[in-house]
Amino acid sequence: MMFTSPMKLLAAVALEADSDAIAKELLSLGALEMVSVRELPGDWASKLGKAEPKVNLARLVELRKRVEGFMGMASPPIARPALDGSVAGEPVDLEVANKRLDAIAADINGLRERQKDLQDQILKLGEIRRQLEAFGDLRTGAAASSSYSFLSIRAGLLPAGVADGLREALDGIPSVVLPSSGQEAGSASPARGQDAVGVMLVTLKRDAARVEPILERLGWEDARLPESAGQGNAEALRTVDDKIDGLRARQSACGDELSAYFGSIGAGLGSMWAALRTEELIATVRSGFARTDRTVLFSGWIPAERAAAVEAGVRRAASGACSVEWLEPGKGEAARLEVPVEMRNPKPLKPFEGLVKNYAVPEYGSVDPTPFVAVAYLCMFGLMFGDAGHGLVVLLVGLLGLSSARRSGKPDNLYRVIAYCGGAAIVAGVLFGSYFGMKWLPPLWFDYHGIVNGHEATGSVRTLYDILGITIRFGMVVLGLGFAINWVNLFRKRDWFTLLLDKAGVIGGWIYGAGAWAAFYYVAHDYRELPPLGSLALLLGLPTMILAFKAPLEFIIHGRASGKRFKPGLIVDFIMEWIVEVLEIYSGYLANTLSFMRVAGLGIAHVSLMTAFFQIARMITPEGPFSIPAVLVLVLGNALVIALEGLSAGIQSLRLNYYEFFSKYFNGTGKAYRPISFKGVQ
Repeated sequence: MMFTSPMKLLAAVALEADSDAIAKELLSLGALEMVSVRELPGDWASKLGKAEPKVNLARLVELRKRVEGFMGMASPPIARPALDGSVAGEPVDLEVANKRLDAIAADINGLRERQKDLQDQILKLGEIRRQLEAFGDLRTGAAASSSYSFLSIRAGLLPAGVADGLREALDGIPSVVLPSSGQEAGSASPARGQDAVGVMLVTLKRDAARVEPILERLGWEDARLPESAGQGNAEALRTVDDKIDGLRARQSACGDELSAYFGSIGAGLGSMWAALRTEELIATVRSGFARTDRTVLFSGWIPAERAAAVEAGVRRAASGACSVEWLEPGKGEAARLEVPVEMRNPKPLKPFEGLVKNYAVPEYGSVDPTPFVAVAYLCMFGLMFGDAGHGLVVLLVGLLGLSSARRSGKPDNLYRVIAYCGGAAIVAGVLFGSYFGMKWLPPLWFDYHGIVNGHEATGSVRTLYDILGITIRFGMVVLGLGFAINWVNLFRKRDWFTLLLDKAGVIGGWIYGAGAWAAFYYVAHDYRELPPLGSLALLLGLPTMILAFKAPLEFIIHGRASGKRFKPGLIVDFIMEWIVEVLEIYSGYLANTLSFMRVAGLGIAHVSLMTAFFQIARMITPEGPFSIPAVLVLVLGNALVIALEGLSAGIQSLRLNYYEFFSKYFNGTGKAYRPISFKGVQ
């Protein structure tokens, strides 16, 4: 956990017949980041061919994505099964899988078309209802229908034997069919000389082309609108409402049918996805192999601690018919290959590992800063957001978000960080005696609210200057830790020149430590006396003068090797480079240290805001217990402080880690380790 994982380069050759079994084993182990054999030095690599997959990889990807699309349509979505390689046998029959997916698509489209058609009918019936309400009675609607209305309102006669079939014939067409109670009802049709039934029909005009053939087929004969049509409006509205309710019930049943359908095919879709995804991954790994006529060659980086397990797995998959060789990073044929970086941290530290990777991946073989970032980040947040009550709210938000993320299968690192920050704020709040801006319990360290508000305090922390001093000392510890990590990294790289003479090396740490001692000496003597001149000359003057030799030594060591020749003008360059670096060290390190005063600044702002809201509440209720409006002010004030100050504290903690801490040692030139695996993200 202290350093990034040591890696080894695997180079192996096996029979081509065993390539699929080896690919499957490598995916099951999930430890190999593949490297093309062609990247290894040597002319032989260019003579190798590419091991083509036995199935069409692009087609596999297409079918797998189709399956994922169907799985996502279900409510809730069908979960993807875990892969372990057990479903891989013979290559997937892509044509059979495609036909099965086409059949599923047809079934789903049929159900969805029914849902869409029912929804269209509901919308059209809703439009009919609005039009009927606007008219007031059917006779008015009939009069207006010829010009401005969207409705067609007609009265007519139908033969008694077919009148009941009109509703069935109009099924699927939004319409209202009402029996007429006027004088036409039960009368004889002059044209046909038979008994007829009076009917009132309401449809949309745009459906006329569909309605007219039906009416002609049933023997419709227009008739005068009966006098009682004005009383038919309420019945028409009831009929429309009943039809809408019926359509919604059918729509709901259709949705239940779709859910049941997904339930019946869920297991099959999961199995198909697993088979396609497994075959796809095997084909992807196989495509990274190089081949001769009868053998395949493959290579990749593996954490050293897993090398033995990987070699055993490869030999098992190849039935012993293979040759395995291990290469060390930076040596031999692996000398020119970039080594991937694996950061090994326990699960509680994984969210902070994400914060580090968000900045950059550290250099291979360097110190993994994750544990230090976790401690520094939480300490900074607690000092800036020191309230146990507010911390409890932040903790609950983090836990709720964590629970939601787990249910939905989404990443939860952000919510873990939020929960950790809430815990840090609770600890700091207990130390400061702050609970929602109130002093429910005595502080274990010092009374932050009392000091900010000018109350008399006891102990080692009594004034705002003492609080600022705490954060400055904290910043010096963080920066000092950065120096130490940088020295360890440079020592492991055997970069002695940079270790000794770089501004973040030993000479820079010497100057920073001496400067800190001089500053504390000056403060301790009431800002009136500097350290003795001899001490300053030894502790600050000497390392400053040593820095003057950095540029000439660098030229002697590196310049001549690169073919540069000495010229008199270089002396001026050496002097200017020395002056600039000295200014950078003194001004830069002073700024880096003072930058940590923002930790105290945000903490003071946090207390000041809570004090302001309590004063506003007291202005509303000058005496006695707080009134309801005053309590409301306090609740809203606490919510505002939690939201704004919590966000500010989180951002500033991250900034101090990135730009003050990382700048002393972090070399973000690493490449993240991404092994091939059945569990890998596509």
